[in-house]
Amino acid sequence: MKETLNNLENLIAELKRKVKQFKPQEAQAIREEIKNLYMNVANSLKVLNQTKEELRIIAHNFSCRKSSQTEAGKFYSFIKSQTSADLDLATLVDRAWNLIVMEDYDEAIKVLKRVLSIDRKNVKGLGLMSLALMNKELYDNAMLYLQQVLLIDSDNPFALNNLGYICYKKGVWGEAIEHLTKVVKQTRDRTAALYANYYLGLLYYDRSMILDAIKFFKEALKLGPNLQEAYYYLGLSEMKKYKFTKAVGYFEKCIKIDCNSRYGRLGKEKLDEIQPIKETSKTNSTNDFKK
Repeated sequence: MKETLNNLENLIAELKRKVKQFKPQEAQAIREEIKNLYMNVANSLKVLNQTKEELRIIAHNFSCRKSSQTEAGKFYSFIKSQTSADLDLATLVDRAWNLIVMEDYDEAIKVLKRVLSIDRKNVKGLGLMSLALMNKELYDNAMLYLQQVLLIDSDNPFALNNLGYICYKKGVWGEAIEHLTKVVKQTRDRTAALYANYYLGLLYYDRSMILDAIKFFKEALKLGPNLQEAYYYLGLSEMKKYKFTKAVGYFEKCIKIDCNSRYGRLGKEKLDEIQPIKETSKTNSTNDFKK
């Protein structure tokens, strides 16, 4: 067991090194490595949970066979205490998160219903339930769970961020800006701040407030330099300003991160679309200069 844990620590350390020294040509390989390791860990957790349950049964059977009922009771009480409701809840929450990562939202919702039936105020369970529902575009239902999180923790960045995104998707601009701005200003959750900046960029882009959109996309990239979708929308924003050279630069960065992803493909489409315009503009400028 110790050897396995040491090996896992080494794999994690190596992945951290690769991400820190990220090279665009290694993007797909790193993505696959993360995915494979994640699946191995998730499967191992499943096996360990099954083993835990088997040990509980073995411990119970053993206690029944021991000659000293007092000692047997103490022994079984110890085993039972190590597999308390809190640990079972944590296992269920982890399982739900794994299912969300694998985009099996319906199964995640089933697991989270079990979590909330045990502890209806479990903040992680409520937050993940909202996330699963958001991914199914059931925004009104998701909002109910986010509001419950905020009743328990009024400044929860995860909940405020997702609530801001839902308001943006529903066109409630004022509330979206209010929630997302609050997340941008906090320092408790860096990832939430990254996406709050990105969502604000989307909001202002949709409202044709391009300079504001560019500002927030750039802020998102300060927190997450490999946020591919931010480069894509920066390219679109520069296109709206007729700054085609800048747009090309952003689309190229977007593609370099991962050419096979959704935004990599979209970036390539826009790059193919914009290159002839850029070349025409360049030719016209040269001709004007000659005149």
